[in-house]
Amino acid sequence: MDRDRHVSDWIHSGKLHGVWGGGIMGIWALVAVMAGFPVPLREHPAILILVAVGLGSAAGFALGRAVLGASGAAAQQVYMPGNGGTYVVQHSHIDALEAQGNYAGAADAWEKVAIAEPHNPWPLIRAGELYLRTLKDPSMALERFVGARAVPGINAEVEMYASQKIIDLYLGPLGQDGRALVELRRFIERHAGTREAAHAREALARLKAERRAE
Repeated sequence: MDRDRHVSDWIHSGKLHGVWGGGIMGIWALVAVMAGFPVPLREHPAILILVAVGLGSAAGFALGRAVLGASGAAAQQVYMPGNGGTYVVQHSHIDALEAQGNYAGAADAWEKVAIAEPHNPWPLIRAGELYLRTLKDPSMALERFVGARAVPGINAEVEMYASQKIIDLYLGPLGQDGRALVELRRFIERHAGTREAAHAREALARLKAERRAE
C-alpha cells in the first residue's frame, strides 16, 4: 500500500506531467536540429535539447499541478461542498486502489479514514459508493450512508445527498418501500422549500398510490 501511495502522490504532484513535457520538448528539439529548422542554438544541438527538456519539464509540471488541483477542488464541490468535509491529496492512494480494481481494499481504507476523521462524512460516502456500485453490497452501503448522514456538523447539501442514496437503496436493491416512505417524509420535512423536496413529495405520492393499488 505504501508503494501505491508513493506512486499516486508522485503522479498527483505533477511530476509525471513534467517527465512527459520534458520528453516531448526534447524530441521536438532533436527533430528540429535534424530537419534544419531555424531554431535558436541550432549550432549547439546538445545545449538546445537540454534547454528544451528543461522548459518542457517545467511547463508540464506546472500544468499537471494546475489540472490535478482543479479536478480535486471540483470533486470536493460535487461531493462535499462547504464545510461538509474535504477530499485531500493525502488520500489519493485510495484512488489508486480503486484504479487497480481493489475495491474492497479501497472501501476498507476509506473506513479507516472515517475513524480518523469522525467529523468528515466524505470517507463514509466514498465507502458507501464502493459498496453500492462495485462491491454490490447494498446493506453495507446503507450503513455507510446512514453513518455519513449522522456525522456531527454535516451541512445540508451533504446530508441531502446521503439521504437520497438511502432512499434509492430502500426503493431499489433493498426493496423496503415502508422504510422508503419514512425517509421520504423525513426528507420533505428537513429540506422543505427545495427542488429536491418537491421531487421527494412526488415520489412519495407515487409510492403511496402503488401501495394502494396492490
